[in-house]
Amino acid sequence: MKATHSLKLASLVLLAFCVATPDALAQRNRSGDKKEEREVRYPDATRDDPDGSFSQRLAKPISRMQKAYEADGEEEQVIAAAEEIFVNEKAQPYDRAMAALLAGTAAIGLDDDARAATYLTRAIDENALSNDNHYTAMLSLASVYINSDDFAKADPLIARVIAETKTTDPQVYALQGASFYNNDKFAEAIPALKRAIELKPDAPDDQWLQMLLACYAETDDNAAAIALGEQMQRKSPDDKRALMMLAGIYSNADQIDKAAALLDTARQKGMLSEASDYQRLVSMYFGMDREKDAAAILEEGMAKGIMPADGKNYATLAQAHYFSDNIPAAIAAAQKAAPLATDGEPGLFLAQILGQEDRNAEAKAAAQQALAKGLKNPGNAWMAIARAEYYSDNIAGAQAAYREAAKDPSTKTEAQKALAQISR
Repeated sequence: MKATHSLKLASLVLLAFCVATPDALAQRNRSGDKKEEREVRYPDATRDDPDGSFSQRLAKPISRMQKAYEADGEEEQVIAAAEEIFVNEKAQPYDRAMAALLAGTAAIGLDDDARAATYLTRAIDENALSNDNHYTAMLSLASVYINSDDFAKADPLIARVIAETKTTDPQVYALQGASFYNNDKFAEAIPALKRAIELKPDAPDDQWLQMLLACYAETDDNAAAIALGEQMQRKSPDDKRALMMLAGIYSNADQIDKAAALLDTARQKGMLSEASDYQRLVSMYFGMDREKDAAAILEEGMAKGIMPADGKNYATLAQAHYFSDNIPAAIAAAQKAAPLATDGEPGLFLAQILGQEDRNAEAKAAAQQALAKGLKNPGNAWMAIARAEYYSDNIAGAQAAYREAAKDPSTKTEAQKALAQISR
């Protein structure tokens, strides 16, 4: 069983590249000065960097598109202006490419992956954008494909960006790792995520670390997973997700004591906020033969209202007390479980404990109630009734109960043997 279970870090950086800064509408501002030089994102790109600019003849639709792009909630207006540019015979490749890039970004804002992919593909195919925007379009398109689970199209795009730009941007490698991760290609995700973290060593994104941790766990590299998990735990001791993952990794590595200790520390700090959190610790304690501790955790969870006080949990509590030799508490928990349960199994357990304590009348009543609720193997309840009748000196009642128990294949042999012994 893998440590990550259903963990799926949703999309992560999938929209990190979707906001492209458009080139200025004019080459000079109002004062006549040249526009401010921006830092080049891909200085080592092998592609020739076009020096494009908008056509002055398209000033009106370009202005509308620009204003809508810079405003909130006007994505459809951006797209409408872009469409107007596409059909204008005066539009040049750069005009169409920038219009497509902004329309694609707007479509992403509308969660419209189909239109986003169409526009971004056009922006790339025009091959007229500056390197910054050209590769931004590629990464944005890759993120759209990942969001649509179309990894076969996303992965080559990201690889192309890396190959053509020699980028040292950690976000690009994180996107590559996220694509592999979300496609269950955990081994391939590891080097990409490690590269992203190496490029941002002082403050790597927590989600990158969590994905890398999950990848180690999924590839059964417990040593690497534990080392990274412990590092993350030291760095962010109150990060519940990382803590729970580390506990799972400890479990997979058969270090149950460490897993339980980690979860109990989290419990003491109030981090176990869901029923499944408590249940996980309870299960560990049962597996470690620490039923007394399991009982204490169950009682705390129900007292706090985190675990439901239902038949299932009271039945588990009854077993925990029973196996830790606290019979009175086991009976009390089973008495609460029986009426709340959806079947008769907790009632049968109660009958069996009461029988062992020679509380025969109560044992018989509990077994009868269990039969009324339904049991997978009703013969067990009849065996409990037979025992209660026998030790109450009601031999005829015991014989009748054993005959009923003999009708159940699971108790037939035992019932027939007992019936023969008391009928001599």
